[in-house]
Amino acid sequence: MKNAQAQPRLTHHVESALGQALRGMTGAVFTIAPREKAPDPSEAEEPFLWQQSFDTVEGPAFWISTGKGAWESLGRLTMVAAGVDDPSPEDCRSTWQEIVSQTIAAVAAGITTDMEREVAAGQGEELKEEPPDLAWMTFSIIGADNKAFVFKVAWSQGLANLYASRAAEIHSPAARENTVSKTFDLLLEVALPVSVSFGRTFLQIREVLKLNTGSIVELDRFVTDPVEVIVNDCVIGHGEVVVVDGNYGVRINQLASREDRLRTGMAGTIKTGERP
Repeated sequence: MKNAQAQPRLTHHVESALGQALRGMTGAVFTIAPREKAPDPSEAEEPFLWQQSFDTVEGPAFWISTGKGAWESLGRLTMVAAGVDDPSPEDCRSTWQEIVSQTIAAVAAGITTDMEREVAAGQGEELKEEPPDLAWMTFSIIGADNKAFVFKVAWSQGLANLYASRAAEIHSPAARENTVSKTFDLLLEVALPVSVSFGRTFLQIREVLKLNTGSIVELDRFVTDPVEVIVNDCVIGHGEVVVVDGNYGVRINQLASREDRLRTGMAGTIKTGERP
């Protein structure tokens, strides 16, 4: 099920995505790397096995399996970092599920960049047993104390075929004839302001004048609603607020197409550069 174009890219995305998720949740740095040796039976006991689909691939497309020794230890480390001193195994398992969710979202973002079109994570579910005939790839998770944990991933032929199709598109005669101009290359260096909107409201002038320290302004959005990602005064996507290394960030859940984002950015740039 592996593919010459897909394996190096998907391997890179798994390493980067899980490393970022663990660092964001624990504040610690981990090294994620493939290893040749398959997990020992003790490393694969009571696994957390997750199956994920992507909207551009038919059927389940990605699997990740982690033994109890890894998900319980890393889940506990995350909970302790959040101030929970004695988390239960159930707490550790649910925490690991959140880490896996963040990892898959980042993998989808990496595939989106590779494909130059949006590939979003679809439905996911926990499995009790491994599907047959999967070609697993094993990875190590190594912390600062050199303690190592093991997990493994697999992907479908359909996901691998995305990379084969993309490689064919890039090397097609039509693609070579439609190469990007040098002028367009210059536009890619233009910096655009990016902001996030948590909500809006309107106040009368008399209400604004009454504002002082401690006043609360109610916005037009619930706390569970997605925030808007704005580029050059145009909404290009929606996401949820996360915390990364003590800083606020936004995990993008929905994004306009690459063409729409490009068109929006260029239009804003031209408008900004116009002279009266």
